[in-house]
Amino acid sequence: MSERYTGNGTVNGPHIRNGWTSQWKMKQVLIALLFPTTGALYFFGWYSLVMITTSIITCVLLETLVQKATKQPVTINDLTAVITGWLLALTLPTSAPLWTVVIGDFIAIVLVKHLGGGLGRNWINPAVAARVLLKLFLSPWITNWIAPGPDAVTTVTPLVALGHFSREVSVTTPEWWKLFLGIDLGGPMGETSKLLLLIAGGYLILRKIINPLVPLLTLSAFYLAILIYSQFNFVFATAHLLSGALIMASVFMVTDYTTSPMTDKGKYYFAIGCGVVCAILRIVLDLPGGIGVAIVVMNLAVPFIDQWTMHRVYGEKRLKITSIIDNK
Repeated sequence: MSERYTGNGTVNGPHIRNGWTSQWKMKQVLIALLFPTTGALYFFGWYSLVMITTSIITCVLLETLVQKATKQPVTINDLTAVITGWLLALTLPTSAPLWTVVIGDFIAIVLVKHLGGGLGRNWINPAVAARVLLKLFLSPWITNWIAPGPDAVTTVTPLVALGHFSREVSVTTPEWWKLFLGIDLGGPMGETSKLLLLIAGGYLILRKIINPLVPLLTLSAFYLAILIYSQFNFVFATAHLLSGALIMASVFMVTDYTTSPMTDKGKYYFAIGCGVVCAILRIVLDLPGGIGVAIVVMNLAVPFIDQWTMHRVYGEKRLKITSIIDNK
């Protein structure tokens, strides 16, 4: 028997029989990942496929080894390790050495996923945590942005030009349509084309894999925060919205089942928090990107959000945080 996601954060009871297995859901995510992967191949060439393949194989092997070593059932058929490896690779530039990809996979699968309790019991999104730690410790190797094209010219991301407490777009900031389509942009290979990411999100919404309000609230909260900071400079706020990994994270990471709250209301608070924290990190700390750190911060707040938003059964006491953590 299987459960079906209804699009509003609930599942039908186990007495409902249908073909919507967890593996089927993960296959839909893999199909959606083909869209940004197509953009990576178009803009950065076939080496991006080498990085993605390496990351997927490494994650699957690590998952198998850990589960065999700890005498657990091998669950690579659930495809979560494949998704983790694929997502992590897309967050890196094609200039990143393959050994940095392998280190990121080790962090995601061994340190975050399995030391954190294994599938379904993670507090933090493994791919996001791995990307944040890679940025923290291996920045010289994974932030050498390369512009699309055969010449492999070193460049910067648009967020560099938008930082340093500015409230105006600089002359080096690309036009909005280039940011949207991903033309001539350096940066991680999977976040370049916002059009392809939105198509991927639309696919997941149509297949009822993700709740459409979650990415919408993340992006809206971020945009409003930047608007207020910039004194309603819509050009500046739009450039921020279309730069960095915000849209990619809103589609694939903020919507993660395991590391987001249990209730619909909690998921909405979580999404808004991710958007606002990301905006604050970009503005106050001048931190390019920021969405990865924002997601990790909000992941840690999930038990508290669950406690505030969990429906209380009549006559029962409010659920304690420790009970929520035990059930994650």
